[in-house]
Amino acid sequence: MYELDKIIGLVSKYSGTLASEINEDTNLLHDLRMESMGFIDMVCAFEETFSFKIPERDFRKFITIKKICTYVESKVANKAEKVTEINESDDDGELPLVKSRCVVSPITKKLTAKVPALVTSIYGKGYASEYLYNPDEFWAKIESGEVYPYIAVNTDGKATGMISLIKLSPNPNAFELGQLMVTPDYRGTDVAKLLISCLSNQELKGGVIYSESITSHKYSQRSCIAGGFIDTALKLNLAHSHGEGHGETTQNLDERISCVCSCIERGEATLWCYLPSEYKSQIEFAVSDLPLVTTRIFRNASDTAPNNPTTYEVNDSELISTQYVVITFLEVGADINDVVKQIDKEASSNGTKSLAINVPLSCPHNGATIKALKAHGFYYGGVMPRWYPDSDGLVMQKLYGNQVDWESTKLFSDKIQAIAESIKNDQ
Repeated sequence: MYELDKIIGLVSKYSGTLASEINEDTNLLHDLRMESMGFIDMVCAFEETFSFKIPERDFRKFITIKKICTYVESKVANKAEKVTEINESDDDGELPLVKSRCVVSPITKKLTAKVPALVTSIYGKGYASEYLYNPDEFWAKIESGEVYPYIAVNTDGKATGMISLIKLSPNPNAFELGQLMVTPDYRGTDVAKLLISCLSNQELKGGVIYSESITSHKYSQRSCIAGGFIDTALKLNLAHSHGEGHGETTQNLDERISCVCSCIERGEATLWCYLPSEYKSQIEFAVSDLPLVTTRIFRNASDTAPNNPTTYEVNDSELISTQYVVITFLEVGADINDVVKQIDKEASSNGTKSLAINVPLSCPHNGATIKALKAHGFYYGGVMPRWYPDSDGLVMQKLYGNQVDWESTKLFSDKIQAIAESIKNDQ
């Protein structure tokens, strides 16, 4: 096998594992528990050792030692095509990141004072989470456990970026990675990658972390993939536009941005997944490349709901101010069609622009839910793994009075492009 010993040596160095304990079947994630920053350093070492560029879209190919050897052998054999390959790649997919020399740490009560200026420099006064402009309100959120924020500060003591884990779904061990922002003068540096890596590797020991990356540019998507996140859904027209890269200080109320949803799973779990016939292959594809810490047992869903009431909850009321609403079904009953009809009617009349509904895949009769949603114009959006304590969530969505600008929607990974095609075909 090509350069096996050299490859094992590099993996050993950056994973902190003895070379004698590594073989061609060793899995970097499951066996070595390799952290993302160590992984990035290792990839750089591979580039230097074998003299070829490794695009971030290829990071997922580094799964086992055997797969790495196959990748290296292929790249070396095709070295003559290297220039063509780089020229044909996305221009914002190959930009090197400048080292920022910033320090990332949890936000203390004292550091909350730096947050209003940070947010204002990026969003003006229009950011949806209004408590970020008030240090006392922000600290109250932190103390209550609703949000776990980190901040990046440069050598002059200026805040250059921040990120948070936010409690959102019915799963107490599920968090959304949100409030990721970097000041304009630090874009193109490693600040975003440092923030994402800090939370994805240190904060959560079990459950799942979600991330939503805007589709007005690919940098945040690249950063999430580099941090180990896996794309599983695409939520359409989620928020108001703030211009290219969220760099403008005022919202564009007429233009809306979609978001790529991705996740990192932590801790072992076994989930029953009842698949509605309309989306069986799409759901299986959405979860196909998730790490094997979760065992999913697939069964066919029924189209007939039992005679009990349907219940649901509205997630994160702050999103309503952006005219984007997330609803999670908890129990599904025979009245599901009437419930969906009422939800759809309210969304049509209250100014909602985008509505996403999570359907529990652990529900044996979720086919009835899908049938009702499709009858009212909802369509596929992807999967939110472990959205529920014992289940994945199937995303169904609908837009009101606006359409997706697919021409300006930039999607980085091959997988999210395939999910987008499924959405287009279902609309």
